[in-house]
Order: sequence, then C-alpha cells, then structure tokens
Amino acid sequence: MDEEQRNSSPDELNDSMSGELSASGGSDGPLNDSPKQTPTKKQRINTPSPMGFLVAASPPKFVSFDQLMATADGVANMTLAHEIAVDGSFKLEKLDPQQNSIEKQVRDVVHKAFWDALKEKLGSDPPDYSHALILLQEVKEEMMGILLPQHERMRTRINEVLDLDLIQQKVDNDALDFNSYAEFVISTMARMCAPVRDERIAKLREIKDVVPLYREIFAVLELMKMDMANFTIQQIRPYIQMQSVDYEKKKFQEVLKAQEENNLDGLQFTKAWLTRNTEKLKAASASDTASTSAATPARIMNEAYVELLEWNDQQAFPETLLMDQSRILELRDKTQHLTLISAILLVTYNTVGSPIAGISGFKDKLKNEITVILQDVDDRDIPSKITNVAEHVNKEVLDCMAEHGFTAMDETRQNVLKGQITEVVEKDHSVHKLIGSRVLDFMGQSIATSHSAPIKVPPGLSAVEKELSELCGKFLRLIAHNRAVFGIWYAEIIGGLIKLDEDLSPTK
Repeated sequence: MDEEQRNSSPDELNDSMSGELSASGGSDGPLNDSPKQTPTKKQRINTPSPMGFLVAASPPKFVSFDQLMATADGVANMTLAHEIAVDGSFKLEKLDPQQNSIEKQVRDVVHKAFWDALKEKLGSDPPDYSHALILLQEVKEEMMGILLPQHERMRTRINEVLDLDLIQQKVDNDALDFNSYAEFVISTMARMCAPVRDERIAKLREIKDVVPLYREIFAVLELMKMDMANFTIQQIRPYIQMQSVDYEKKKFQEVLKAQEENNLDGLQFTKAWLTRNTEKLKAASASDTASTSAATPARIMNEAYVELLEWNDQQAFPETLLMDQSRILELRDKTQHLTLISAILLVTYNTVGSPIAGISGFKDKLKNEITVILQDVDDRDIPSKITNVAEHVNKEVLDCMAEHGFTAMDETRQNVLKGQITEVVEKDHSVHKLIGSRVLDFMGQSIATSHSAPIKVPPGLSAVEKELSELCGKFLRLIAHNRAVFGIWYAEIIGGLIKLDEDLSPTK
C-alpha cells in the first residue's frame, strides 16, 4: 500500500464506500422503478424528538436552557426539511387533542365561553359590538394570511371592506350590518379556497344565525390555511430536495458541535452500529480464508444497512438514522412479513406436492389471502394467529384439489400441512431462517450492485417478487439519501476501525 493510500482522508474513504454502495436515487434499475405509492390517508411519522440528539450515556453535564433550545430548534428544522425531501406524501394536518383529554376540555370551555359572550353581547339592547369587532379583525388577519403575494387586488379589496375604523364608525352610528360582512367574507373565501372546500363554503350560506355562522367560518379558514401550507410545501419540495443534503449536513454539524462543547458524543450509537458490523465482517473473513467478506468501507456500510432490516429493538438506534427510524422499522416489519409468507408458501408446496404445483394463479391467491389475515398483526401476536392461517391454507388447498380433480388429502396429510405452517412461524425454524437469509442477501446485493441489469430474485421468493422489489426500492432511496448526508461521518468512523495498512479500495 503506497503512502497516498495510507494517508487517505475521510472524503477519500467516503469515495471508496461509493464504489460498492451504488444505490443512487436516479438509478435506471427495475427496483427503483416500482410504482409510486399513492397514500389513501396520511400516516403520522414519528420523527425523533430534538432531545434525542442530546442524550448520551455519559456523566451528567450542565447545559444551559438557551443551548438546549437552540439545538432543539436546529434539529426540528432539519427534521422538517428531511421529511419534506424524502416523503413525497408529506403534508401538514391539524392536530386535534385527544377525546376526553384535559387539553380538549380546556379548549372547548374557552371556545364556548367566547361564543356565548359574543351571542350575549349581540343580543343585548342596544347590541354590544366590541366582541364582534375583535372577531372581524381576526377574520381579516386569517384571510390575509392565506393570500399569496400576487393577490394584490384581493388584498386591497379585503382592506377596503374590512376597514376596522370604518366599521367602528358604523357601530357608533348604529348602522352596522353584521350579516353583510359575513356575506363578503364567504364570497371571498369561495374565490380563495381549494375545490375540496367548495362543499363547506356552500354550507356556510345556509347558516342564518350569526354566531354559528362565524364559528363555522373560522373552522373553514383553519382548513384553508392548512391547504395553503401544504400547497406551498408541494411547490417548494423540488427545491428542498435539491438543497436538503447540504442543509442536513450543516444542521447536523451544528448539533455535533453543540454536543461536543458539552462533552457529549453525538455519534456514540452510530459508532457502536458500525463497530458491530465491522467486527462481524472481520470475524467472517478470519474464519474463512476464501471469504470475500473483507472489511472494506463499502462492505461495512452494506452490512450495517442490511442489519437495519433485522433490527433488535433493544439496541439504541444510530443518531444518523433517527429521522428515518419509523420508516426503517416499518420496512423491517414488512421484510419479516414477506419472509413469513414466503416460508408458509414454501412448506405448503413442499408438503402438498404435485397436485398444486402447476396450477396457475393459486400461489398468488394464497399469498394475497395470507397477507390479508396477517395484515396489521403485530409480530408478537402472529403465533396466536398462525392457527387461523394454517386452517385457511388447508381449506384452500382442499378446494383447489377438488376443483382440479385431484384426490383429497387424508386427515394425516392435512395435519402434517397444518403442523408445518404452525411451526414455520418460529424464526429459528430451518425454512424460516433459509428464506430470511435469502431476503437479506437479496437486499444486500441490491445495495452493492449497479442497477444497470435486473437482480435475480432468489428461489422461494417468486410469489412476493413485486412486493420485495417495491420494498427494496424504498429502502435503497432511504439509505442513498442517508449516505449522501452522513457519508463523511461514516468514513471517519470506519477509517478509525479498519487498519490503514489494508487495501481500502472496494473489491472489483
């Protein structure tokens, strides 16, 4: 190894990792061409708490409140930018307090008190419009906040009609028509709102009582504000995606600096994650002299990323992956479900044999029905549900054999089939372990291989090829973004873990 290689910088180590980790988002490979998921509903993403970046297993240190809040703000901004960049369906939603919560009770009491006071003052003789003026001012501010910069004419019109000085003069002269302002507000909202709100706007025109009308106006304005915020996110998403890598790098560097100033290691769990996989590769290489598992930077990263798909919840998640933790664990769970479904199909076909082997579409039918039964079932509850799966598969096999003129299995054979399915749920079962290994090997090959050509799906996984490819595509996009942001820190850590007198270049 020459002197130039011996003194490799973290940037050069990072480039070395790129040699085998070729999962760029712009790949032409089939795994990245899976149909984009169209969300039917927004799934809440459990983004990490900003404090999660500040906690380390070190002796307690004194950190000022200003330092804490400054770091938390930086992490919150970084997390928001990351969510917009990587989640194409990300959108803001109104956060309603839980039913029967103290927060909801307090909010309801305060709101009721306000509207009751408004009703009482408007119903007095003579009417007291002090609350009404405050209400109109707030309506005006809400509407102004929804307008885009180019809406100058509408802005001018709102200022002219909802001129609080002029309205006060009308109040003083007992000439205020509160309903006429409501009509103006509704007609203006109809011009401003998204088509999805047209029905709510139409219902506003049916409300005749002033207090319920303005209460509903505020409710619709809240929705319109959210619509505008999400429209703005949609418009700026391409720009954020272009800038997110540099922005996240900058913000994470600020977080690390703040932690370093307080004697905290901001990469403690990331180092543990990479160290564990480095030692795993070194052990594999040492036990098999013919092994190709040399601990190069790229292979260490590949091994570490694959470990995420079988992550042990008892281990602390790497700091560099906290923002994607919920997404990664969701992919892990889907990987385990695909493994289980494939294992069930394999033992079913091995047990029943030729009567169902060549029947077109039956394997897909079984896969879809097993998926439905196990849908939304927590891993801990699968053993209690597997009996239902076994009974259902047995019934479907008997129906299929009868439909195609085969002699039905005897009771002993049926019990064997159900027993095989019940046992294969255990992760240490030989078939389960075999399928799981093939799935993880496939994911590892996808990370390390250029996608100029399709990757062969391993035996036993053909029935879940589509689901596996979609899952793989999502995983590759996540880790490609993660490595683009945090690759320099990974290179520094790995550079300290491997011997510098080894060949650090990736295996060709």
